[in-house]
Amino acid sequence: MKISSETLALLKNFASINMNMLFRPGDMISTISASRSVFAKAQIKETIPNEFAIYELNSLLAMMTIVENQEVEFNDKSVSISSPAGKFEYFYSDPETVVAAPTGTIDQVDVYRFTLTAEDVQMIMKAASITSAPSISVTSRDQSVVLSVGDRKNPTSSNFKKEVGTCFEPFDVFIAVENLKVIPDAYEVSVSKIPKGKAKFLYFKHMSRQLQYWIACEPDSIL
Repeated sequence: MKISSETLALLKNFASINMNMLFRPGDMISTISASRSVFAKAQIKETIPNEFAIYELNSLLAMMTIVENQEVEFNDKSVSISSPAGKFEYFYSDPETVVAAPTGTIDQVDVYRFTLTAEDVQMIMKAASITSAPSISVTSRDQSVVLSVGDRKNPTSSNFKKEVGTCFEPFDVFIAVENLKVIPDAYEVSVSKIPKGKAKFLYFKHMSRQLQYWIACEPDSIL
């Protein structure tokens, strides 16, 4: 089979979350960071025929992209990547050596939802880089919900703010900038939590495709 450019872009993004990955049969792929603070899941155009583990995803992607339109075959113990220039063979790893993403669905309560355009996401990422900010916050105060990029411990540090909506319920959640590993596109974002649990997270649901990210909020978040 040939791997689409969309799937290759997804895999490159997932490799930024975790360099290793467990592939399962079907058209869904998922990954989770080693710290378990970022979980991502997506549907792809291709169908994976069997389960296998990849320890160094970037190495496999380098083989797949060195020449365009290569033929990829998933075998029992390895994946072969062929073109007129020659053939690569990448052997699978022991599944016990990789951090496998969980299966099933996440039971969550969405407290507040707002939307971000692709331009919004790009601006947030640029703002974080320009200000060297460590965190991204979503705060509901005085019926106004504001997304801010900055240093919560230093009120006089450079920052970026954007009002994203209104809400009568107060909350103040934040994630580490380093965990914002989403592809810069349009998303519906939910401020969410686990029912009867302490876990809080920002849930990014892509507006036009089956692509989702769950990013854990930092422990001091209030929801």
